[in-house]
Amino acid sequence: MDVVGFILAGGASQRMGEDKAAMFGGVTRLQRVLHEAGVQRCVVLCGTSERAALFEGEVMVDPEDVKGLHRLIPWARQSVNASMLLIPCDAFLLETDAVRWWVNEACLGGVPLDEQGKRQLLFALIPEQHVFNTQAASVGELLSGLPSIDVGEHRAAFTNFNTRDDLREHQLEP
Repeated sequence: MDVVGFILAGGASQRMGEDKAAMFGGVTRLQRVLHEAGVQRCVVLCGTSERAALFEGEVMVDPEDVKGLHRLIPWARQSVNASMLLIPCDAFLLETDAVRWWVNEACLGGVPLDEQGKRQLLFALIPEQHVFNTQAASVGELLSGLPSIDVGEHRAAFTNFNTRDDLREHQLEP
């Protein structure tokens, strides 16, 4: 499957207290992981134009008239006309093997389940032919048509981190 990776790096990271896009190797590490896994094209969705200079490679600024991630995802897919793999910038445990497995296993698209069995929407693999719910008011509603997929031994890799407590829980910070 021809997939474009989209690293979601537009947030302010207020709950974490620092820009998650720069932590633990940041977006640069995620770009490397995606390329090593065979994802040829990687786009950073950076949020505002002020953030664009923070990142290397292909960067897209959110259009001013597109409000909310549930609107940005369909816009981004339309801009590349390809299947898309979402990766949040706080995917601190994501590794090449997990991405490679995910892209090969979820060839029809899906949302991975983390260690607690929770759908991790910001890691969704969205096939090019997927029809979005244009009435969706959230990312959950937007991606509700994608199946949940147990990623087995890779569950931890599909974890995102919102607070310092999340980091401590995974022994990433004392």
